[in-house]
Amino acid sequence: MRSPSTIYLVTRTHGLRTHLLSSENVKTMAKSRNISEIVDLLMRSDYASEIGKLPSDEIDSVRLEKIFLNKLTERFFILARNAGGKARDFLDAYVKRIEVENIKRVLRAKHAQEKIEEHNLIPLRREYTLINFPALTEAKNVEEMVSLLRETVYAPLNERLDNYKRVELSIILESFLEGIYFGRVWERIKGLDNRQGPKRLVGEESDLRNLQLMLSMKMRNIAPTLIEEMSIPTFYRLRKERLTELARGRLEDAPGILAGTPYNKIMEEVIKTPNSAINLETVLSRRIYQNASFALRNLFLEFGYIVAYLLLCEREAKNLVTITTAIDLKFSEEDLQRRLFL
Repeated sequence: MRSPSTIYLVTRTHGLRTHLLSSENVKTMAKSRNISEIVDLLMRSDYASEIGKLPSDEIDSVRLEKIFLNKLTERFFILARNAGGKARDFLDAYVKRIEVENIKRVLRAKHAQEKIEEHNLIPLRREYTLINFPALTEAKNVEEMVSLLRETVYAPLNERLDNYKRVELSIILESFLEGIYFGRVWERIKGLDNRQGPKRLVGEESDLRNLQLMLSMKMRNIAPTLIEEMSIPTFYRLRKERLTELARGRLEDAPGILAGTPYNKIMEEVIKTPNSAINLETVLSRRIYQNASFALRNLFLEFGYIVAYLLLCEREAKNLVTITTAIDLKFSEEDLQRRLFL
């Protein structure tokens, strides 16, 4: 039975949903010849007021990205602020995905020994995070960065430093971050009075992220035993036994190993195309956002509608960043289309 607070949040989300760009809007922008054409379209959207503050000769993909990501953060946290009880606990954990993404950005930069500053991160006001991101960006290396997280929920990363040093790939620590995130979200689903929708959306995303991480590690020839160890320990429709078999098997055998699961067809799509991390992430992320679109049409009065909305906010921000960056870098339309989540 739905509580009055759930009904209120879902009703509020229905209103917010109307502010998202349609797929047709995104497709039209993807065909734009320059940034100016995109800006003209966005001046009829929620981004208009912030874009309007920029001098026309200073509008580029970098400044637009900041606006898109600011809007994403705003959309995520407005619902968490208006929730209460177990719903608030769940949403507080769910929106930590922005915090986790920022930690991964710093991690990748430190691993590559590249400079990173706070403006390179998704905007996240201090009231929304306990992580000292200015200190993280100033860390000398991965080890120092991880040590700065020892008083946070991400402290267990310290236990994975030996594995990271052994293979010298940041994905080892990224996979563990994902495991911490999904574990905390999964635990809080149990407290919801209307949990089936969130369970399905979070569970399938966890499964698909597990596949992405494991296959990415296989592409990098990481030892099967380490791949097994680094899998996300949250299982929904993809059982641990399948992941073990996947870690030990050949990449081309993945569809057969996943036969009887909802993921065998998507694995066929993955292995038909070149073995690249970008393609893998794009294909699996598309499935996550397609699940969200389906839920938005079918979980009209359920808590899952809220989770679906947040996923589609994320999709919109990623698509807009991809489009504006691709146009600035003069990607071909075909290359851009391959990278979009539609």
